[in-house]
Amino acid sequence: MNEFIGREIELKNLNNMYKSDKFEMAVIYGRRRVGKTSLIKQFISNKPAIYVQGVEATAKTNLRFLSNAILDFEEPERVNRHKTFYDFAEAFEEVQDIANKQNEKMVFVMDEYPYFAEASAEISSILQYTIDHIYKEKNNIILILCGSSMSFMEHQVLGYKSPLYGRKTGQFKIRPFDIFGTKKMLPKVNNEDLLA
Repeated sequence: MNEFIGREIELKNLNNMYKSDKFEMAVIYGRRRVGKTSLIKQFISNKPAIYVQGVEATAKTNLRFLSNAILDFEEPERVNRHKTFYDFAEAFEEVQDIANKQNEKMVFVMDEYPYFAEASAEISSILQYTIDHIYKEKNNIILILCGSSMSFMEHQVLGYKSPLYGRKTGQFKIRPFDIFGTKKMLPKVNNEDLLA
């Protein structure tokens, strides 16, 4: 595995959220290819985590991907790959059931969340209901919503009119490396070339 470089502050803040004794919701966003998914995968590498990435497809397809991520965590050796939860509400509830069986906080990641929301107009409202009435009751989940569509994340997740408004407990706008981060990534390149 390649060495993970940089993002020390983001990792520290995510780990502080993980150690808290309450439900946490982190919103991670930034332009494409800036390292959001790498940051998330580094963060969850030693934790019980369900990770799913949304795709530009139908709600049915995204529900199937989410179902597979949940069921793969529950039963890694399963043979039947065709089971799908009835709807997103049932899938979100199953995540809580799994979290209740863990000895430590569960991480639930929905990467490229805008694809989920664009395919299923009601998903943010369903997630809001799940957070308010299920996840906050148990306080053993950290939910991460990540997206590359800056305008979507800022308006449809963080915005005042979003069903999810007021639920986030951490917000991370991931920017490209500065010169110091780039130097760590490319230690053999001289400073003049780095600046260029």
